Amino acid sequence: MDYERLMNKKNENGKDAVDLLNEATQIMDKDNFKGAIDLLSEAVELCGHPRLYFNMGYCYYQLKDYKNAIIDFENSLANDRGNDLLKHERQRLFLYLGIIHEKNKDNDKAIEAYKNSADWGYEGALAKLENLGVPYVPDEPKAVPYNPEAAQKNRHAKQKSRTQQKLRMQSKLNKQTKKNLEKKQTTKKNNDKSAPAAVKKITPASKKTKFILSAAAGFIFGIILILILINLPKNENQSSSARKRQEITATVISDAIQLRSEPYNNSLILKLLYSGNIVNVTGNVLGDWTPVEYEGIKGWVNSEVIEVK
Repeated sequence: MDYERLMNKKNENGKDAVDLLNEATQIMDKDNFKGAIDLLSEAVELCGHPRLYFNMGYCYYQLKDYKNAIIDFENSLANDRGNDLLKHERQRLFLYLGIIHEKNKDNDKAIEAYKNSADWGYEGALAKLENLGVPYVPDEPKAVPYNPEAAQKNRHAKQKSRTQQKLRMQSKLNKQTKKNLEKKQTTKKNNDKSAPAAVKKITPASKKTKFILSAAAGFIFGIILILILINLPKNENQSSSARKRQEITATVISDAIQLRSEPYNNSLILKLLYSGNIVNVTGNVLGDWTPVEYEGIKGWVNSEVIEVK
């Protein structure tokens, strides 16, 4: 499967799978896992890259929707060609599978998943195995062979599950809308019945009191608004100055530079950069890699191909 080509396939809004993955990652950092699932589901329909399935499985895991988490983790493995997932992603994927199976009282599957996590270098999986009374010496990790038939089968299963989930959510929404409408109609009837009595109780004194209170509230609101307007330019200037001080830019000094998703040579290529492109440095250097942002896309480039200003 040509993931590199499919990752550039755009949806009706002009966004490709990389754009959707970046948006999902940003809101995942804010614990908005439901919103991230919507974005990742759309990205999967465009591409089906294992990393998209892995992130979607992680979102379901955080939401404790373990059934869908298992489906997406298995989809990630089924669509993997051997080197599409990073080492730390494989560690976590098998660890999460082990935890889910252990919660489901399926210790055989849990032990198998923990062993795979340990084989990929996660020492915490060994502690999980010890808790289950299984001593284990990690072996050489093995990637699951890419199986197109299994990948297609898992995609269909996921699509069916997603469709059923949407139908359930729509049914729930319809019931809630109907309930709110009935409540609103009941409230309106009660207000109509009580309206005449309320009119009778209004006196000139109460009208005067309401006028005074409204005038006082308007005066206080005006003072607050003036104070906000006085201080706003100053705060904006300070904020702008702080941003300028924090921004560090760099110039690409070689052609066809690969902007990658992680600081590894085999990580996903997000975009190609060319000599003269200006990028923003977004963090500290990690080994031979520098985190940068170009046209809203955040990733990593080799430190040797950029010149910091």
